[in-house]
Amino acid sequence: VGGTVELAPNYLKNVYDMVHAHGGVCIADEVQTGFGRTGEKFWGFETQGVKPDIVTMAKGIGGGVCLAAVVTTPKIAEQFARKWHINTFGGNPLSCAAGRAVLKVLDQEKVQKKLGIQVRNV
Repeated sequence: VGGTVELAPNYLKNVYDMVHAHGGVCIADEVQTGFGRTGEKFWGFETQGVKPDIVTMAKGIGGGVCLAAVVTTPKIAEQFARKWHINTFGGNPLSCAAGRAVLKVLDQEKVQKKLGIQVRNV
């Protein structure tokens, strides 16, 4: 995949199992690989069959406009609500409108289906 290294089969599953066994959380950085950039799946981590506790995303979500997002479990999100959290490219109205437009185009124009990419709810 252009600019990224594809991981060996089951690599993330083994790592996630070890991290979770020791009480840690697993973070998938989808800044480069998200939004169908891996070719087969919408998210890079899906190629490994794992479910991260936190997913970070940027670039593809804004379609060229600076935007980033973090998605996580309700339990972890509750902890964020108790602390002060900032995001360099998150939250401004223009960027959020661009991100929403990108997601609408991906959905309404069935971009992933046309490209043969599997899509889950975004």
